[in-house]
Amino acid sequence: MGSDDMLTQLVERHYHPIILCEGSAERVIVQKLLDADALRFPKDEVVDVVRRVSAANVQNDLLNFDFDWPVCLVRIADSRHEAFKLGRLYADRFPVVTAFTHPEIEVLAIIRQGEWERWHKRKSKTKPSDYCSQQLGMKGIKRTNYLEEYWDAPSIIAAAREYRRLSHIPRGEYCLDDLIRPDA
Repeated sequence: MGSDDMLTQLVERHYHPIILCEGSAERVIVQKLLDADALRFPKDEVVDVVRRVSAANVQNDLLNFDFDWPVCLVRIADSRHEAFKLGRLYADRFPVVTAFTHPEIEVLAIIRQGEWERWHKRKSKTKPSDYCSQQLGMKGIKRTNYLEEYWDAPSIIAAAREYRRLSHIPRGEYCLDDLIRPDA
């Protein structure tokens, strides 16, 4: 499968994803989207949503089962440079799709707050999480309880779509918006 159409093919072929989240914010966001049934993968076909784990741990803990359906891995990550490579016994059986939230998932909060332009002018100096905390007073931006109260599915969807519009996403790369149903 080519990278440009891999996600669509996985959805159309009813692959059941295991969603690997970079951190707490990604996990809260994915869970909110799942609860709203807003992801392209139907929520009843999602095998699990787990916090960031290494390829070796994924293989040992999540892929050593005989599944009755095809399974893929969907990673939500901010770093384009992080190595994630399944071993040869797993690589052909379990396709991997990565949606990037570069530079950090907290950029979605900046967009939601209408602060993209202001942050973008100084982004070389300030990480999105620091900007949220220092400039927007969002001291709990890294805490699960705060994030669960802050986010709801419609605001995530709106921010993800605006992120796509505002950002330069390299050809063949997925972002969070690609995982969201177009009609959501």
